Amino acid sequence: MSGYLTGILLGAGLLAAAVPYVRYIRHPQQKLLAAYLIFVSVFIAIAVVLFRLLVWLAEKSGQGDLLGNPDVVLLLIVLVLLPAVGIATWQARKPPWRQGPPD
Repeated sequence: MSGYLTGILLGAGLLAAAVPYVRYIRHPQQKLLAAYLIFVSVFIAIAVVLFRLLVWLAEKSGQGDLLGNPDVVLLLIVLVLLPAVGIATWQARKPPWRQGPPD
């Protein structure tokens, strides 16, 4: 199986696994679809930014060859996923914003 297909399958599995998690953590007044979309969009944005930043830092410091080590890659994934899940959970737990149009 190619690396791209593996990545796509893992990503799709992660997004599918997020549905029951979001159902559990969402604010009671928030609709499930809205909470899910908030969670997924924030998760993806944070994960992409952190991943690119950490890889860039590794390459700029001359340690880019370490990215081939499975232990370092696992550490990189943990350093990306934990903050991304935490921030996305925080955002999905917020109550819906019900402010009327400005006067």
